[in-house]
Amino acid sequence: MQRYTQLTSVVNVGLNGRLYISHGSLNNLPVPITLDPNTAQANLELSEELSCVRYSSQRMLPDNPERCTGGVCVLGAGGFVSGKHSWTVDVSRGKDWYIGVVRESIQRKGAMSLKPSDGVWIIGGIIGGVLWAQTSPRTRLECKQKPERVTVELDYDKGKVAFINAVDSKTIFVFKDKFTERIFPYFSTGIHDEGSVKTVSVHP
Repeated sequence: MQRYTQLTSVVNVGLNGRLYISHGSLNNLPVPITLDPNTAQANLELSEELSCVRYSSQRMLPDNPERCTGGVCVLGAGGFVSGKHSWTVDVSRGKDWYIGVVRESIQRKGAMSLKPSDGVWIIGGIIGGVLWAQTSPRTRLECKQKPERVTVELDYDKGKVAFINAVDSKTIFVFKDKFTERIFPYFSTGIHDEGSVKTVSVHP
């Protein structure tokens, strides 16, 4: 019997532009949702409890093998090698967010390729009101209105990643592939420019 692990976290965007991630539960057991500071791009500042991230000025960080340097992103800690998992992302205040999953061996240094063939299964890029699935070539997704919360459903054993509009439960897009290594949640908040904060979020 497969164990269904539901990762529940809600990220609320405050006036300071931070993303706050709360914890959810499964069968009355706490399911911690934490971000991995060793993977965070140098412009992303994480809180001490690893439940908050915000875009900040670039810092000098160790260039460890896990760190992503080619994109403004951070990965979830731990990752998955089997089973079903889901989490919901609050993207209501984001403008150029990307969310989904990536495999452990993605290219983390230099320009990151955002294609399934390179181990990246994500959607986003809502600039101009257009949402994209990063297929190859990428797929334009028809949405009557910008989604505010998106649930990511990962079925590792079936090689499926589904994105669901958490407000009306309609499927936005589904990737189908074969996973052969550890898979991590992926979050890109976009870039902060003067007068605006571009962000994403998480919950189910």
